[in-house]
Amino acid sequence: MRTKILQTQFALMVVFILCSCQSMKPKKWTSEDLIISDQTSLVFPEKLSPEQAVEDIDFLIFALSKGYGGREYLPGDSFSKVIATLKQISKPSTVAEFHNQIDESLFLIPDNHLMAYYKGNVSKKRRDQFQLDVGRVGANNIGNLEKVWAARIDRLGKKKILYISITSFPESQNEVWKGFINSVSTKIRNTDAVVLDLRGNSGGDDAKGMELAQLLFGHPFEHPIKRQYRSQTPETLALAINKIKIEINNKKYLGDKIPEHVVEELGDSKERYSMALKGQLPTEFIRTDKGIGKRSDPITGYNKPIYILMDRACVSSCEFTIAAFEWHNHVKTVGENTSGTFHFSNVGMAVLPNSKIKIRIPTQYSEYYDHRFIERIGFTPNVKVSPGDDAYEVAKKILSAN
Repeated sequence: MRTKILQTQFALMVVFILCSCQSMKPKKWTSEDLIISDQTSLVFPEKLSPEQAVEDIDFLIFALSKGYGGREYLPGDSFSKVIATLKQISKPSTVAEFHNQIDESLFLIPDNHLMAYYKGNVSKKRRDQFQLDVGRVGANNIGNLEKVWAARIDRLGKKKILYISITSFPESQNEVWKGFINSVSTKIRNTDAVVLDLRGNSGGDDAKGMELAQLLFGHPFEHPIKRQYRSQTPETLALAINKIKIEINNKKYLGDKIPEHVVEELGDSKERYSMALKGQLPTEFIRTDKGIGKRSDPITGYNKPIYILMDRACVSSCEFTIAAFEWHNHVKTVGENTSGTFHFSNVGMAVLPNSKIKIRIPTQYSEYYDHRFIERIGFTPNVKVSPGDDAYEVAKKILSAN
């Protein structure tokens, strides 16, 4: 009798272990799981069960392994180390604690676009170690901080300076850019120098930066980014869809009108996702035409001094704009190192299913012509300005002396 009882207990134990293993078995995620539905709530819960935390981590690892554009191009073994670190995260009871651990893990990857958001914030570690100090080498001299750009003539003795300020790079279709290039083209005549003030520029869409560079080169120019590796897996394109959906949801919440080009962009992203699912797109697109001129082409646009003012708060598209001028013979950069938010771009979004933590995931890697890697280092200026001094005043002193 005792033997039968023991056999029964053993059988029940085996069944319990098997059931437990099956319940702990990670879900097989698909690209469809990554796409947030129109009914998905983006409200953060306060608490999280250990099982929910495990599922969220598994979901994030899937998104990174299949959709992150930098996964093959990070230095060393930083990607595999972060995956291992994510798996070791303890299972906190609050979403705030969980977010902090996730973002600290992601910060181990040298990619300043890759980050986790909870109620609009990143982890304390990221904030402490990656501070974008505005005004260390003088504030942007735009005058009206509510504007995105300004173009005016500043006098320096008998010299006329075309002062151009750009504080951020909204989408090129945005109406705030109305008259920008025309204003620069008109005012640049009979000037002695150009000062492009990019201090504090928070990035965005670099199209207008490239347009300005072409105007000052006088022709299509060669950009020092030689290749861009753009992931086109279904998972990557699902992340791209999410970014636009979240943008639309935010505009609806604020009662703002949704621009037609955003609606069109969502439609295009859904179409590309469908093509990727059907195997009609290569899993990676390699772009080699970012700038179609030659380095040896003579400058036919502006053949006088150009000074670019930059600081630690210059990020992403601000840095791409600075890079565009690398081979313009008359350009000098003045200020301090930029942020180093450069190599990884075209950000998509993942939303963790239980915690609702948002993960910004870049889908593209940009390779410099000489293979330099400046993420978290930034561009070093030709003329270094000490903290507390004003980069514009330094530029004007140089111009006065010449």
